[in-house]
Amino acid sequence: MTKPIISGPYRTFRALNDYESYVEFEGSTITIPLRARRSPNEEWMSDEIKLRAFMRLEVYPPYVNNLGTREFQFTIRDWDLYGKSPMLNQLFYGDPRGRLVTDKETGLSDYVPAAMTFRVSPNNRLKVDPDSPQEARALFGDDSDIELRDLNSHHLRVWHSDPSSGERAQKYSNPHNKIYWEIVSAESLSKEGLSNLLPGGSEGTLFILFHKKHPNIPGDSGEFDLKNPEDRARYLVAFSEFESQDEIEAHGRSLSRTRSRLLGRGLGSMVTQLRGNSVISSFSRSKQSLDIRVPINPAFTEKGTLQERATELLKESDAGKIRGEIQFASPSRSLGTADRAPLPGEPFDSADFPARITYAINYDIFVNDQKFVEDQAGIAIAVGAEEIPPRDVKVAFEKPQAGLVADRYLEFSAGSCTGMMEITKEEFEEGMNFSRYWRNVPLAPDALELRSNGGIFEDYNPKKNY
Repeated sequence: MTKPIISGPYRTFRALNDYESYVEFEGSTITIPLRARRSPNEEWMSDEIKLRAFMRLEVYPPYVNNLGTREFQFTIRDWDLYGKSPMLNQLFYGDPRGRLVTDKETGLSDYVPAAMTFRVSPNNRLKVDPDSPQEARALFGDDSDIELRDLNSHHLRVWHSDPSSGERAQKYSNPHNKIYWEIVSAESLSKEGLSNLLPGGSEGTLFILFHKKHPNIPGDSGEFDLKNPEDRARYLVAFSEFESQDEIEAHGRSLSRTRSRLLGRGLGSMVTQLRGNSVISSFSRSKQSLDIRVPINPAFTEKGTLQERATELLKESDAGKIRGEIQFASPSRSLGTADRAPLPGEPFDSADFPARITYAINYDIFVNDQKFVEDQAGIAIAVGAEEIPPRDVKVAFEKPQAGLVADRYLEFSAGSCTGMMEITKEEFEEGMNFSRYWRNVPLAPDALELRSNGGIFEDYNPKKNY
C-alpha cells in the first residue's frame, strides 16, 4: 500500500498525458570568459562577456527509466543570446566603447558596440518532388533563411488508426521530421469548390499550402487532398498567397520571404486560454499558429515575377503540380533526471527533486553579421536542481571555441548560466527580435555610417520585424 506524504507539499515534474506537452519561455544570464588579440605579435586581451538569453522549450511527459528513477525529455525550440564587451570593442574598433557615429541631421553622437549573439542552428532543407519540375527549386532562396517560428511537436504529430486495438482505436504518432508544401492556383481551387478558402480578389493568383500528411500513416496512406474536410482538419498547417509577405531591409541586406499561417482556419474553442507558458495538445493549441517563412529567390522579388514564373512551371508539369517538402534535422533531446528513486511505498513522483538537467542543442555564434561558429553541438548541465527552471543553480556550459573573426583571434572558455526564470512570450519575442537585429549589423568599421549620412547603419527599431 502506498503511504501518503506526511511532511507537506513536494515538487514534481510536469504532470502531462502522452498527447500533451508544455511550452515554456525562460530567461537567464550566460557568462563566458573570452580572450582575443589582433595578431600573433600582440598580447592577449581577456574579459568575461555577459549574454542575455531567451529560450523557448517544449517539455514532454515524464516516465520511469530502467534505473527506477523518473525523468523527462524536452526540446529547445529557440535559444537566442546577445551580449557586449569592452574587449570586443577594443578588438574590432580600437576603442573599448565601440565605434563613434554621428548623425549629421540631429547632431546626435554615440558609440556602436560589437555584439555577440547565439542562435539555434536552423538545419532546414527545401526539396522539390521528383514528379514536379526541378526548376521550381530556383523559385526559392537559401535554405539557411527558412524559418519555422512557433513550431512545436503537435505540428508534426498525427492521430492514426491502431489496427492491433480495433478498427476505431486511435493513436497519436511521434513527431515527423518533414512538412510538405504545394503550389496551387486560385482557378483550380475554385473548380474544386474551394473558393471559400480564398481571400477576395484572388483570381489568377497562386497559393502555397503546407501540410503534415506523410506517406506512411497507418490507415491513411493516400495523398493529401485539400478537397477532403478531414484532411484539412487533420493535416493542413499553413496556407497563404505565394508572394512576398515578409520583407527585411536592414544594413544593406534585403530578404523577401513568403509567410504562411493558419489564421482563422480552425475553431477558436480549440485554442488554449493561456498565453505563453502552458500545456498544449491537439485539443488545446497555442494561440500562435505555426509561422512558416520561406525565402524567395532575389531574381523574383519584383511584384508579379514570382507568380508568373511559377505559373509557367505549373503548365510545364506533367502532373500539373509543383510540390515538395521541407526536411529538418530533429533537434537534440535534452533531459531531466531525478537523483534517486522513490522510497518503497512512497508515491512514484515523490522523489523528482533534486534532479540533474542536461541541456543539448546545436548552435551558431555571430559577432555582429560575421558568423564565428556554425552548427556546433553544445551541452550544459545543472546539478542539484530543486525546480524547473533551475533557479539559483549554476549551469555549467562547455563551449570552448577558437578561431578568426574579421582576421582577429578569438577564444572562448567554458562558461556558466545563472538566474534562470520563466518569462512571458512578449519578453521572449522582444529578446529574439533584438538578437536578430544584431546579426544584421555590419562589423566592418567603415560600414557603421548612419543612413542619414549616406551609410547603411540603422538604429534598432522595436516596431520592426528583423
